[in-house]
Amino acid sequence: MPLAPLDVGMDHTRRDALVGSALALSVATAGCLDFAAGDGPQGPEGTPATLTCEDDAFVRLGQPFEASIARTLVETDETALELSSEGTTETYGQSLRLVLRNTGDAPAPTRGELAYSLQRETGEGWLDVRGSTTGEAVELPRSEGSIDTSSAYSWDLTLTESGIADAVDDLELAVCPPLGPGTYRFVYWGLVGAPPIGAEFELVG
Repeated sequence: MPLAPLDVGMDHTRRDALVGSALALSVATAGCLDFAAGDGPQGPEGTPATLTCEDDAFVRLGQPFEASIARTLVETDETALELSSEGTTETYGQSLRLVLRNTGDAPAPTRGELAYSLQRETGEGWLDVRGSTTGEAVELPRSEGSIDTSSAYSWDLTLTESGIADAVDDLELAVCPPLGPGTYRFVYWGLVGAPPIGAEFELVG
């Protein structure tokens, strides 16, 4: 049904209100964009001596593996798996996308998709950037799983403090200190009967 024509004065008033609202939204959005554009990595740069957190309740995640890290490809007695990432340089605030594919002929048993570490290179070695905020040490959830042949696990991690911490449900995790430009690595240590497999990348602002 066609709408009745509006009074000219009312139409003028409504048009002014819409223009004013659009302008206010534009200004607010521009402010958010400006803030986001300057909100880069705030943590230590390069290769810090260690990772230090000022929060006394923060307990850093340990390294749940001792074996050397396989790069890109790992073989078990039964099958083979390949870890791929989009690049070796990642920008703060963007997504880190990784895929672990079973390229062999048999299923690969795993400890679940959350059995990974996200570490930074320091003078003390590789340290996980995440930790518990409860004052007590915690372990990442493990579950019995499997990557079937021609199948894969995939991760899409937002490279911010909250994005990394929130990727694990049911655990109160945080990233401390904040991420800074430097060398990091993703390590999946959940392959049963196989060494951990990892991919390094440089984080930039």
